[in-house]
Amino acid sequence: MVDLGSERVLDSVSVEVHAGEALGIRGRNGAGKSTLVKIMAGILKPDSGVRTASDSIEAGLCYVPQDIALYPGLTGRQNLEFWAEVYGVTGKRKRERINELLALMKLEEKANSRVETYSGGMKRRLNMAAALVITPKLLLLDEPTVGADAESAAVMLGIIKRLRDDGAAVVMISHIDEDLSGVCTRILTLTEGRLK
Repeated sequence: MVDLGSERVLDSVSVEVHAGEALGIRGRNGAGKSTLVKIMAGILKPDSGVRTASDSIEAGLCYVPQDIALYPGLTGRQNLEFWAEVYGVTGKRKRERINELLALMKLEEKANSRVETYSGGMKRRLNMAAALVITPKLLLLDEPTVGADAESAAVMLGIIKRLRDDGAAVVMISHIDEDLSGVCTRILTLTEGRLK
């Protein structure tokens, strides 16, 4: 349960997700979707109840926030280098992983351009790449395609499907039903703080 002031945001919510499964969660604005995924990421703590994850899942937890978590004055490559350092990825592996991600996200041509020159879709792709510097065991996505053009959304959804098929557990928050149905093996609706 999560109370914000006098308002109960989540009530009796229980979620379990397994390797190779993609769980979609949809709901109206203000339904508590972002709060739920932040609890799952360990960013917020519930007022009651527990969040559990094994040490190996914690080490492989990747969170893609709805807000762009990039430095606009740095290049795409520099942003990924920063996040690699945060995740403890260094040396040859860092260079290899950054090059892999730039290719996956179709951002190689813009790698050395400042992020402030990127389109909205490019920023979304780089935002996801920053979370994927480590290979995820649990991938949490909060509206990853919001504001993205069709090409960028297709690139990101393709990567999410591939990660799911490779055995990652995925939880994706979205208000775009087509995105959820194209990726998720199970979809729940959050209504008035409860999952249905």
